Amino acid sequence: MTIYPDTSFFVALRFANDVHHSAATNYLAGMGDEVVLWSPWHRLEVSNTFRQLCLGKVPFLTESEARRIIRRLETDVRLGYFLHMEADWRDVLRTGNEISASHAFARSCRAADLCHVAYAHELAADLFVTFDTDQATLAEVTGLAALEPEE
Repeated sequence: MTIYPDTSFFVALRFANDVHHSAATNYLAGMGDEVVLWSPWHRLEVSNTFRQLCLGKVPFLTESEARRIIRRLETDVRLGYFLHMEADWRDVLRTGNEISASHAFARSCRAADLCHVAYAHELAADLFVTFDTDQATLAEVTGLAALEPEE
């Protein structure tokens, strides 16, 4: 089975102060032979999220902590813990636009969420994993099985 986690999953997995950290780590620990996908879109959005956690009057991370987390994720990809796969971006954007045209009038969906759902379709993922209820619903209405891991 191939699993496409969104950014909320990867952030929760690697950021110990995330409210979903335990759920993410428990879910990953309980997996069997499932393949966890990692795309260029993950690299951009997940890395950017960790960098953004360094901003604000009371930052959640220091820059060195964010860099360490990003390096660890990139190492995990190189070691094969997460399978790096790429799709043609034109196809991802076309699919995202089609999903938007079909569903964005009726439900909340950010462009970044559309990219994740479209990427999961283009990579033929079996399961979409997220902690974002709106994104899980979007994935489901487009035909993907979706899961929000629980504690």
